[in-house]
Amino acid sequence: MTSPQSYKASLSTQTQSRSIFPSNLDDAQTPLLRSWSQEQDDKSTSRWTLWKKKGHNFWLQSKGMILVLLSQFFGASMNVMTQYLEIDGERGAGMDPFQILFARMSITVIASYLYMWYAQVPDPLGRRPVIGLLTLRAVGGFFGVFGLYYSVKYLPLSEATVLTFLAPILSCYATSHFVPHETFTWKQQLAGVVSLGGVVLIARPFSFMNAPSDGPSDKDGAQADELHHLLAILMALVGVLGAACAYTTIRMIGKRSHPLVSVTYFSVYSTLISCIGMAVLPSVDFKLPSTSIEWTLLVALGICGFLLQFLLTAGLAYVPPGQAAGSGNRATSMVYTQMLFALFYDKVIWGNTLSAMSWAGSGLILVSAIYVAMAREPHDDASAQPEVQHADERNEGREGPSI
Repeated sequence: MTSPQSYKASLSTQTQSRSIFPSNLDDAQTPLLRSWSQEQDDKSTSRWTLWKKKGHNFWLQSKGMILVLLSQFFGASMNVMTQYLEIDGERGAGMDPFQILFARMSITVIASYLYMWYAQVPDPLGRRPVIGLLTLRAVGGFFGVFGLYYSVKYLPLSEATVLTFLAPILSCYATSHFVPHETFTWKQQLAGVVSLGGVVLIARPFSFMNAPSDGPSDKDGAQADELHHLLAILMALVGVLGAACAYTTIRMIGKRSHPLVSVTYFSVYSTLISCIGMAVLPSVDFKLPSTSIEWTLLVALGICGFLLQFLLTAGLAYVPPGQAAGSGNRATSMVYTQMLFALFYDKVIWGNTLSAMSWAGSGLILVSAIYVAMAREPHDDASAQPEVQHADERNEGREGPSI
């Protein structure tokens, strides 16, 4: 049993220890009393904050590239669905490009208007200063997508896709004239000529570039196939011009209009033209989907088309904070990643493999296009910064909700 004297002595010792080390001192006043676990927690918190800040900065600077990269996945998926629906098979004759375009754009129109109504997008019909650019974007976009849809009917998916890689080069050349802070040097123009050489290797429009075939062949059938091949190449090049026009106008519109307004103009125009084409052209037969797979592919085609246009438009129009308007070239370079998805689908879905000449042409186009998109002339940040600030002030409060 503890005696009263020993209990008083113990209580006195505890009181003295409290007076020597008061509990109300903070960590800065008593650094030696901080626990090791608390220091580790502070370090981990600081490290997490640093990584979070770096990730946020990376997202701000690379948002346009990421959006365009995602759009190319949906674009390649849409192309392989289109090719499946157009090819004749056990289910009967394939669908006409006008019919597929009508189905896709109709779904895109509905999805665009529903999202704009849900997000309360201001000026859904477009602001007056950019109505002309929106119309030009719609016309160019229609010819771009129709040229691709026609070409995939007679060309392998990867070859039809790689031809579209000329569009970003032409877009860079056009924006150097119409968009401030853009240049297109003679080295980059030389890269465009090299890309044209790659197109020749892939398309092989001359007879001496085609490998000779062994054994007898149907001359009439061969001539018909050659004619379809040349027509597909011609329509693909028309699609390149249309896509370049669409890319350029999107860059020129920039933040002055919500991305979905541009998508709506494009989808409405394409729906009307494809509907007129089906009604007027006698060679276009309207064919309802005969299987559940075709219905599913048509719906998926419309959804992929909507996501493609939304992400592509938002990515190309995005301007990172503190940069000039010409920073969209990094986002434009992501268009070339669609070739990777096209090669994957060509191998997995169709079992096709590019020939050595097609590989060489694809390499020329990819290398040249990436060089044009990435190796831009450095801008004068000191002179560009005031214009960026004024542009932000002009656009503040005018831009609708975006992604």
